[in-house]
Amino acid sequence: MGLEQLNLFSFGDLPQKQGKSKAVFADKKIKVKVKKKESLFTKNPEEKRGRKSTKEIYAAADLIDIPEEEILNQKLYYSISEVAGWFNLTTSQIRFWENEFDILQPRKNRKGDRLFRVEDIKNLQLIYYLLRNRKFSIEGAKEYLKGNQNKAALHHQLAESLTKFRLFLLELKANLGS
Repeated sequence: MGLEQLNLFSFGDLPQKQGKSKAVFADKKIKVKVKKKESLFTKNPEEKRGRKSTKEIYAAADLIDIPEEEILNQKLYYSISEVAGWFNLTTSQIRFWENEFDILQPRKNRKGDRLFRVEDIKNLQLIYYLLRNRKFSIEGAKEYLKGNQNKAALHHQLAESLTKFRLFLLELKANLGS
């Protein structure tokens, strides 16, 4: 019986069996197959794993879904996972921004969970606007907020109202066309 080396990292030389699995090693007693599994983390096969490029991040900057003022005021506190879902961010990004920016001060319960008030959500929205839409660096956004917090909030409100108006006009144009 000759010794053969089993190459586990290239499946090109190995015989393939019909179906979903490939025969990696076949002996009289042992038969090893490798099944092709879909990744649990990627929902879209075109979507890559790992860190997103800045181009992808900035393209998704307009896709935040924060509820209206009346809906936000219905609850006193929101969890970090709810807030992260609205901004399409990870909870670790929000925790990092909390450490970096002094204006972002969510409450913490005894367990250590972060609870965001409406004021905190507005501050987070302002930080998000500076970092993603205006493309400030973190240091630049810190400096800008130190000197011009009221001006930055005014710019953000103006940009938000203009985008809502633009969406309204686009919807009106679409309704007139049909």
